[in-house]
Amino acid sequence: MSQSTNNNIITIPEAVLLDKKAVEFNHIPPIILMEEAAQKIIFTLKKDFNNLQNENIAIISGWGNNGGDALSVARKLFIEGITTEIYIFNDKKSSTLNETQKNILLSFGIKLLNINKLKNNINKYSIILDGIFGIGYKYREDKNIENLFLLLNKSNAKIISIDVPSGLNISSYPSINSDYTYCIGFIKDYLFTLNTREKVGLIRDLKISFNINNIKLQNNFHYYNKIQPIKKSKNNFVHKYSRGSCLSIGGSPGKFGSIIFTAESALNIGCGISCIITEKDNLVPINSMSKKVIVDNYENLNLYIKKYNTIIIGPGLNFSSVNNKKYIEDLIKLKKNLILDASFFTLFSKKILKHFTNPPILTPHSQEFKNFFKEESLQLNTNTLKTVSDISIKYKCYILLKESFIVFSNPNGKIIVFDNPQRILAQAGSGDILTGIIGGLLSQGYEIEEVILESLRIFYAIADEFNKNENNSYSPEIFINMLSKY
Repeated sequence: MSQSTNNNIITIPEAVLLDKKAVEFNHIPPIILMEEAAQKIIFTLKKDFNNLQNENIAIISGWGNNGGDALSVARKLFIEGITTEIYIFNDKKSSTLNETQKNILLSFGIKLLNINKLKNNINKYSIILDGIFGIGYKYREDKNIENLFLLLNKSNAKIISIDVPSGLNISSYPSINSDYTYCIGFIKDYLFTLNTREKVGLIRDLKISFNINNIKLQNNFHYYNKIQPIKKSKNNFVHKYSRGSCLSIGGSPGKFGSIIFTAESALNIGCGISCIITEKDNLVPINSMSKKVIVDNYENLNLYIKKYNTIIIGPGLNFSSVNNKKYIEDLIKLKKNLILDASFFTLFSKKILKHFTNPPILTPHSQEFKNFFKEESLQLNTNTLKTVSDISIKYKCYILLKESFIVFSNPNGKIIVFDNPQRILAQAGSGDILTGIIGGLLSQGYEIEEVILESLRIFYAIADEFNKNENNSYSPEIFINMLSKY
């Protein structure tokens, strides 16, 4: 599957080094990089906002190079006839590049307002460009800065932050809560922690003349916000088992909606045959609710093992007897594609992972992840990507961590972040559907990484359709029926 090739996620020290190497190795003057960044910011602003001429724009420049980027944007907008009001910190000593940009603006006769005037004007702006601090922010517990952040966060304006939201941190210190973050060069891992992501808003990846080969990357982390579809077989000479077979194990007495969503999703995504293994008490009601899938109980599990190459364990899972749990403990030792979801993480401990013959795919939400990997997940909130990567390596498993952003890791520690926040997906049933899509595609013989990416592409494409129709929620049945279009 061909994806973006310039999509590395880097650490803050790597970002600093990359900037330095662009000057030293590639002989690019820093002012050129700043001008390039500003041009990319303006191009992106025009894409995100239909008509900047109709917006009331404030640009807030700190005294470092992040502020210099903002001042360069102000000049370029001025040249295009787009009016802005520019705020600076008169009492602070500016960096050399920042001072250069200020002098250029002054030579054009452009007025620079002191930051203390912002409070009286804050409510008149529809867009505020945050160029206060970049990745080198050091002013913790400065009350004036904290009050500025709070003022901006209470405004009704859309806030666009350059590179990172000013003051962004993994602790509880105040920072700017942005509507958009325009990352310069490469995405920073700092944006993708459970503690920071909601403060970042929509992320835009703005490339400038940084050569990633100038540095040695500490991690193998990558960022996607768009995924290309895989090439699917169009061979008509197939039978149901050659199209893939997916077995879904789950459901508890009287609770079987999750396992139906999972099994039907696998079938609708193109799997040739889908079967549910569940408690005996569930057979009659599931048969009456779903005519698409085969349903049987644990005692007959061995009848299906040879024919089913992909097995999902967990949606709605519970056990009425210890024998049923033993069936699954024996099952995981087989050479099968195994996907672990939902209740699996409460019914089993992480020790079970050492018994898998093939590396399993784990699909937890963050709380399920923390409960399952108690000791290893202590830094999940503050160092999310590294934590998931390390655990994948340690337990030789694939992990798909489901949050407002998706983190996928493989047993070698490679991370793919897929970022497409969708409020509509924060409802019951969405995780069951995604698991079913993964199982259905995996059963058809695709590689695990391309299965995960294709599953995310389809899942979020359907969510986009609901959003375009301004739906605040969706029917899982309708969502599942839409899978056949993809």
